[in-house]
Amino acid sequence: MTTKRVCIVTEGWAGSGHRMAALALQEALLEKSAQSKVEVLDGLHTISPLLRKISQASYLGSLRYFPKAWDRAYARNRLWSATLKKPLGVMLGKRMVKRVIDPYRPDIVVATHAYCLSALAEAKKHARVPFSLVSVCTDFHVNDFWIHPSIDAYVVANQEIGQAMQRTHDVRPESIFPLGIPLRTSFAKESGKHKKEWREQLGLRGNQFTIMISGGEGGYGKIREVLERLIQMGRPLQILVATGKNRELRQQLSQIIARITSPHSVHVLGYIKEIWAYIGASDVMITKPGGITCSEALAMQTPLILYDPLPGQERKNSQFLCEHQLAYEAKHVEDIVQILERWQSKPENVQAQSLERFSRPDSAYRAADLILHL
Repeated sequence: MTTKRVCIVTEGWAGSGHRMAALALQEALLEKSAQSKVEVLDGLHTISPLLRKISQASYLGSLRYFPKAWDRAYARNRLWSATLKKPLGVMLGKRMVKRVIDPYRPDIVVATHAYCLSALAEAKKHARVPFSLVSVCTDFHVNDFWIHPSIDAYVVANQEIGQAMQRTHDVRPESIFPLGIPLRTSFAKESGKHKKEWREQLGLRGNQFTIMISGGEGGYGKIREVLERLIQMGRPLQILVATGKNRELRQQLSQIIARITSPHSVHVLGYIKEIWAYIGASDVMITKPGGITCSEALAMQTPLILYDPLPGQERKNSQFLCEHQLAYEAKHVEDIVQILERWQSKPENVQAQSLERFSRPDSAYRAADLILHL
């Protein structure tokens, strides 16, 4: 296979999913073509550290203090895109050429976050050596910031997203590739086992109804609220809690479990490197609807209950997944309890019939094949 110089531009300040997708792509590319050179860069950190700090503070501050305003702003993304894309691209494009394109001389540039796409498109006009530009969307909704006429290929979660892009953004169908959101290659290598097999491999109770509660790498969402209510349920559960890198939350939950006598088997796990095994072992996953986390659950064909979505893209993710019968959204913690009680009583009714159709455990390999053949 032809060797390539690939530069993957991502952002780490707006959630870990974008960077996780970038690292998954790097892993798959190097497995497919060991002689290729594949670099992962934090875009704003490389070309404008000050703007990165401002963007991160604005984003996190909006989510924390003005979530409704952020939701409204996201809903008007077409207006913001038209206003910001051109000046942002011109302002950052020259820096992108100087600090990324000229030093790395890539054959292909891949973006797993939309922020620097307009700068990359501008850089494409002025680069000394031409390169192909690939957009990899890490959610189940594509807004205007992901779209640009200079983009050669769009990698999206599924065919339905691609069709929506054609309708709403007039994107050429031949440039859309519904290959899935890139996941670590272990999802492809390890998928296919029965849930009981996973549980026994992990030293868990093989025949017990198992629930995983997750808030992504950062341990976000109302994990404590959910766990405190679930341990009050009567029928015994096996509960796995992934608190990510949130050490304070892990300590709090461990103290709660230590103080109570419960019929449930509760495992507070912190950050889980081999997350695919624990998702595969679970009969259901309760999480906020981040694009990567939901894709991981779909890859392991684990039904989803979505709770406490962030404004903007996560609400859009939840809407898409529920409309396609891939998940249930719980508005309140009691909704979660009702769903679980129903599924415990009749496990055969667990909503899973649509999962196989949208499962993409080999998404990173598929995207790597596309990139290496551009």
